[in-house]
Amino acid sequence: MEEHACQVAFGHEGDDATAIARRVRQFQPVGLIVRKGWITREVLEASPKLRAVCKHGVGVDNIDIKAATELQIPVMITPLANFESVAEHTLGLVLTLVRNIHRQHAHTRGGGWDKTDYQGVDLLGKTLGLVGFGRIGRRLCDLVAPFKMQRLVYDPYLSPDQLPARVLQVADLHVMLPLVDVLSIHAPLTPETTGLIGRRELALLRPQAYLVNTARGGIIDEAALIRVLQDGRIRGAALDTFREEPPEPGNPLFSMDHVVVTNHVGGSSGEALGKMGVDAVRNILDVLSGKKPDTSTIVNPETVEGRALQTVRIVEEAEV
Repeated sequence: MEEHACQVAFGHEGDDATAIARRVRQFQPVGLIVRKGWITREVLEASPKLRAVCKHGVGVDNIDIKAATELQIPVMITPLANFESVAEHTLGLVLTLVRNIHRQHAHTRGGGWDKTDYQGVDLLGKTLGLVGFGRIGRRLCDLVAPFKMQRLVYDPYLSPDQLPARVLQVADLHVMLPLVDVLSIHAPLTPETTGLIGRRELALLRPQAYLVNTARGGIIDEAALIRVLQDGRIRGAALDTFREEPPEPGNPLFSMDHVVVTNHVGGSSGEALGKMGVDAVRNILDVLSGKKPDTSTIVNPETVEGRALQTVRIVEEAEV
């Protein structure tokens, strides 16, 4: 942005939609890069100059896509920037769970050295179930290949010819759930996926199964998951995301020693954050210079299809 002489203003941690709209109204940007905060219609309408929005990441559930589309504002994502980071974080959570690394860490740091109660589980030959098979799910499949895991996929938008070798597609989620040892969630949060893993679905998991979620907390019925974990009906869970973020300090999930939690940092490695920042800026500058976004980055393609994008004189006028 400095190379293009852009004027830049920043929001603040914890700003709500009203505060963001007030800041946008004052600054009148032509581009908006979003990491956190709710980008509502009020925010989008706060700057009549606004020409493009880009998510610093891939999840757009905090952006009013319908309003942006009606206002003819392209919304973009950075799909190639952090999928590796999320996939590696997911694998780390899986290994932490099955090998009880978190418990051993606390036990050993507390002075314990008794190994008679320790029992980990090998991943070798186990079954991994994936809900959603985008870039993250695909990369996770690659990462677990050395463990010779059977890999099952539930993704209703996936065609069979998109599956790698030795990865099986299951047409019915409820058929897949009783078969898996590890269930990993990699779907976006949409009206169709909200509460997708609820009481019925959790009841179908094996008692020895683990649940891992590095997607969005709202995909899982959190209250139902708490009950299942409290009753010992599955072996454990690892969660990087929650229904409400930040969660309440008294969330029962925090007091369970068969639950591993991280604070929505799966895609936040140093490398991934750098890539997301650069890709987000490039996406915005492309639109402002009259280029149409890459199809893999645009969430609402109808805002750019069949029309020419007006060029902004970036050096003199661009504000992001």
